[in-house]
Amino acid sequence: MLFTFLVALFAAPLYLLYWIKWALAYAAIRLYSAFQDKRLNAYDITALGDPIKLGFLVPPLEKQLESPFPDSHLQEAADEVAFYGVNSKSECLLVRLARGCDHKADAWIYLKLANGKTYNLAETTGHQQSSDGEGKTFTCGKLQTHYLSPMRRWRIFYCGMLKEVSENKKDAAETVFVKFVFLWTSASDIYDCTFETNPCGFATAMARSEWRVPFVPPTQKLKDALNYYAQTGIINGTVSINDGSDYEMYLFGKKFRSLGKSASIAGCKFTSILGNVPSTGFSFQLSSISVPYAFKNLPFGFIVDGNGTLSPLKNLDINMKPSSTENLRSFFKANFFADEEYEISGNINEPYVFYSGQGWSGFLEMSFVEYKVNNRKGFGLIMSGEVYNETKSLPAKSEPSISFPESVPLTVQFTEESAQFGEISGGKGSSLGKLTELSEKEGSFIVPKGIVVTTSAYDEFVTQEILDAVKDLENIAYGNVSGDLKSACKKVSDIVENTLLPNKICHSVIEDLKDIFGEEVNQHRFAVRSSATGEDTSAMSAAGQMDTFLGVQGFKEIFVAVKKCWASQFGYIAVEYKRRYGQILNSPMAVVIQDMVACDVSGVLFTCDPVTNNPSVITITANYGLGETVVSGSVEPDTFVLRKKENGRIAIDEVVIGTKCQKITMQDSGGTVTEDIDEHSRSESCLTKKAAERLGKLSLQIEKYYKSSRDIEWGILNDDIYILQSRPVTNGAAETDHEMKHEFDAPLRCEGEYFTVANVGEVMPDATSPLGIEMITKYFRNIVIRQAIEKGFTDKFMSSMYYLNGMLPFCNHMLMTVAELFLRYGIDSQMTKGFMISVFGRILDDPDLISFAKQRVKQNAPKPPLLTQCRFVLRYYWDLFFFDWGMKKVKAKIENYEPDHLNLSTADETFDAILESCSDFDEAAAMHIDCSTSSSNWNMNMFMILCEAKQSFDNDVYSDFAQLSGTSSNVESANVPHAMQEVADQIVKDISSEEFKSMTAEEAGE
Repeated sequence: MLFTFLVALFAAPLYLLYWIKWALAYAAIRLYSAFQDKRLNAYDITALGDPIKLGFLVPPLEKQLESPFPDSHLQEAADEVAFYGVNSKSECLLVRLARGCDHKADAWIYLKLANGKTYNLAETTGHQQSSDGEGKTFTCGKLQTHYLSPMRRWRIFYCGMLKEVSENKKDAAETVFVKFVFLWTSASDIYDCTFETNPCGFATAMARSEWRVPFVPPTQKLKDALNYYAQTGIINGTVSINDGSDYEMYLFGKKFRSLGKSASIAGCKFTSILGNVPSTGFSFQLSSISVPYAFKNLPFGFIVDGNGTLSPLKNLDINMKPSSTENLRSFFKANFFADEEYEISGNINEPYVFYSGQGWSGFLEMSFVEYKVNNRKGFGLIMSGEVYNETKSLPAKSEPSISFPESVPLTVQFTEESAQFGEISGGKGSSLGKLTELSEKEGSFIVPKGIVVTTSAYDEFVTQEILDAVKDLENIAYGNVSGDLKSACKKVSDIVENTLLPNKICHSVIEDLKDIFGEEVNQHRFAVRSSATGEDTSAMSAAGQMDTFLGVQGFKEIFVAVKKCWASQFGYIAVEYKRRYGQILNSPMAVVIQDMVACDVSGVLFTCDPVTNNPSVITITANYGLGETVVSGSVEPDTFVLRKKENGRIAIDEVVIGTKCQKITMQDSGGTVTEDIDEHSRSESCLTKKAAERLGKLSLQIEKYYKSSRDIEWGILNDDIYILQSRPVTNGAAETDHEMKHEFDAPLRCEGEYFTVANVGEVMPDATSPLGIEMITKYFRNIVIRQAIEKGFTDKFMSSMYYLNGMLPFCNHMLMTVAELFLRYGIDSQMTKGFMISVFGRILDDPDLISFAKQRVKQNAPKPPLLTQCRFVLRYYWDLFFFDWGMKKVKAKIENYEPDHLNLSTADETFDAILESCSDFDEAAAMHIDCSTSSSNWNMNMFMILCEAKQSFDNDVYSDFAQLSGTSSNVESANVPHAMQEVADQIVKDISSEEFKSMTAEEAGE
């Protein structure tokens, strides 16, 4: 007794100090929240005429938050995006991309299939590829992800090597080629980890921790650390292993976005549990985090129930029991409170360890878990880790950068730094500038010398006559005027070729070529190639679309070839190609003039499989003479398939001797000639295995330099390797059939969802266009939300700006969820049965469906205030008797509507006017919903009266209901129930009801 008293006596000051700190922290949190606007608060359902606030367009802030942040942010904060998903087959996916400075990035991949095999990324640090100016792509090596619609849809793509581990781990891990494409689709509103989500919990965590400055709560540090938001969603896509058949996966999980300051989480220790119950759609994130001198065991996260309702986490207690020699799997238990109390417990599998070096430095142990919550089996991940204490270190050495010249010259040599800018030298020219720099550095290959006639020279060359002809071509190409596109293309090309080349361009070409080759320049033969800006990028390649001229000799012929290259971008094929990819027809174009080498053997090399993009494969195609026969595909070349091994080793896997009946060689007098190859040479490989291995090793150097898979043109003369061109491989991330089919699919809430085509399937029985889906769902969503507010009740049908529910598209066909349709009036109520009759034409009595709907009912949900209930009842009866009041007024308004955009002169004005008219027809939509709802309510009331009179529900009720419905006048569908009843009576009369039930649909139709 005395001991207890003494302990309490000494602990009293500590308790008092704790509560003082708690009060200070809570007051600081509330004060900060009062003066801080919510970050994600862009929508206003009453803002008529505003397409952004009404949700027709994505707000700029959402695009900004979902896009890669600028380098200035990366200096002190994280910029990472992660996805995770699980399902009842124990399949799992975790993908994380974290950007760092100097184009560095971290990538995590964990993939678990139903067969128990797991796949993870051996090398987690890589290079960020350029996003080609779109500014929405996160990349690291072979992994890339970008939003299709911010905070709604993302694409996740990987095509590379992963380490495969079997479930029993008896087999040694091996590296395999894995390609996957997933679409993530949001299934909840956004959890934005702000002070408002859990002020009491955050104050408690701060009060537990020591503070550097007494009685000054570290509120700013907490804010900087928890710059984070997340959403639940589904991950749907395909996986292939070692070029095998596609394996489809459908996962339930989340997307995370972390932007917190690195200094604010130094020394942090954390544990997170991510889980989903596939049978019910219950999903959660439970996180506990501690940071020295800031907060201790801070709970943050959220739960999303089967209806899609998101509730922030308030309290969390996690206990983990370590594994033992008897039980290799450890055990965990967590108690938490969000909207109510929950308890989960389960087993933890052996962990995988990931390391982070970008955004934050530390490690994370991740384990796949199975657990029980509310007697339902769930799956997920448990992650524990630590962020290393911040250490002062020298800044990383960045690659020296070159500056864009103040004035662009008319010509540049490959050796000049300015030649490496695509805006100056085009795709081919800039690549040759970079290859020349690499050649001088490595000394293992040669780039033939040459110059680039720059885009500045093209601007100098273009005359008003050319511009007028291009304008005419654009009008025909874009359908503004009628005309023959081929003839218009030829007209522009002819004008370009017949226009004189300005003297200043001619002098610049002559001076640069003489500077390189001296007075013997006229003895050299050149390849003159078009080099357009935007071509030969990772997004697309324009190979073969524009002209190349080989063996050009003498300045006069060079000048003619330059003009022909410029003219070739207006060729019919090139114009069609540009239209397809949304490029401007008259794009800035450079021209490459490169010394030709009379190679003995030439060809093309891919540093990955050109068909599957398998990065472990190098493919070489070769033929005698110049490489034009290989590039153009005019002969069947020899093919070498090489395999990349560990430690940079190369091994020849396969050699296929092609027929290669012809070759192209250079003539002494200029130009080229096609020659036949003798029988003996045809039957032999034109390239030795030693030379193929040399090319393979050299290609690894070039691939490492560019940090991407390459398509390389090469040649060999006197045992010297010449690299003539290098461009990125472009077909790797092409859309798959699966994602095109399911891109606009709504998310499933769980694996056993119920849908119907009743009502909506009658209105839209066929496939709906993407624009139609967007318009219909957003338009009616706004009306439903607005009416729910006006009527004073909560409606889960079409209730969110971020995900679709209620009316949903699948494979571009519109469906409706069944549970949400009759949850409004309660399970088993007479009103619900009447509503079923109205919508489905029958009572839905499937026991599994009823059980599923009951799971969606929130237990112990608070009743709305009495005033709200009264308002709802009054509005119900008003609509019931006066639902068509004002219909004539709305009808007249629609009939007399004059679209403003028809009277405007520019495309921008017209587009803005169309957007501003987004709510012009809201009254008509509201009237449509009121009429449909009230009509159903009358049906429900009739049905309830008949059931009460009969004291049961049987065929007589159906029959009476059909007769009453048939007495309505001026209602097209009123006779349907009665007609159905007559058909049923006739069937019973002709054959027994039991015999009819036993028939197939085909037999009954006959």
